[in-house]
Amino acid sequence: MIFHNLISAVGQSLARRKAAKADARARDNQLRSAIEHVVDEINPKLRAVSGYRKKLRPAVERSLAYSASLVEQLPEAVAVSGKAWSADPTVRALFSGVRDLQRVYSDSDEVHEYFDRHAGEENCYALLSMLCRERSVLGMEMHGDVMRRDVRQTSVSFADHRVVKPVSSQAALRKELEHRAFEALVAYALETITERVSSRNTLQEQRQLLDMQLRLAHAKSASLTPLLAGKGDEVIDIEALRKQQQETGEALDQVRAGLMTLEDYIDRISEVLGDPQTHLRIGRVSMRLNKMNIRLDGAASAEDGHELDLTEVSLGESLRRILMITRFPRIELLPRKDFLT
Repeated sequence: MIFHNLISAVGQSLARRKAAKADARARDNQLRSAIEHVVDEINPKLRAVSGYRKKLRPAVERSLAYSASLVEQLPEAVAVSGKAWSADPTVRALFSGVRDLQRVYSDSDEVHEYFDRHAGEENCYALLSMLCRERSVLGMEMHGDVMRRDVRQTSVSFADHRVVKPVSSQAALRKELEHRAFEALVAYALETITERVSSRNTLQEQRQLLDMQLRLAHAKSASLTPLLAGKGDEVIDIEALRKQQQETGEALDQVRAGLMTLEDYIDRISEVLGDPQTHLRIGRVSMRLNKMNIRLDGAASAEDGHELDLTEVSLGESLRRILMITRFPRIELLPRKDFLT
């Protein structure tokens, strides 16, 4: 019996080690594939750099882990349907009505194609992306027993609804969102490099033009041109041109610094992918709204309202959207638009 238990324990230990090695190989293959994808997307010539995989590995690994942790922070799926619009204040705040809700999902070719491919599925899980907008309006408000008119209020609305990647389960959707979060970081790294290259080219052209203008100014100053110029003719300011040329040269040197070789490209990629939380951020947007989507700020408001707690994701300095995992039923899907009709 003891011998049998010993053999069993050894077998279990070996099985665990084998499984751990298999998991490690799978993670290593995933990481290797991600590195090659980054190189393909940004500059395939990076493969000429000795040890490029080793140099990019820490940053790529960090971005993959961060993408997974970011998706984990997204709340559980929210049911979106006509019934949900009537019962759930959050869903009601996002859409102007049941028809509006249905139209958002029905206008998505991806949703129609999903249900066409999966005849037995009654629901699809999809990411809903929106813009949150606020504007100042004049309305009415109760203060005790007195109705006050022309009260400055803040109206909240949601626009530019987009439905992304309908799939059969929430787990599958979260996996897809991890991939898309990583893709967003790769695209952002490419964008920063592209902007730097574009800025460098623009400054180079500007400096070349200033060089020509300065040479022309010197040539004119040494010729008969100043003697023939009239009282109202424009006088070329050589010192101003020289100062502008110097400033442009300094700006060009700053842009050139760190982006002259393939090694520099790897450094720029590592800066973005190695610090993903600086560029791709997730946060909470909380507010209290009434049924008309008017913000009820502060405890002073006597009107009943509901708490709206949303997730906002931002990329860089400009892109900022509300994200929500949703579950949409087939029965709510409207027919495809017939554009010929």
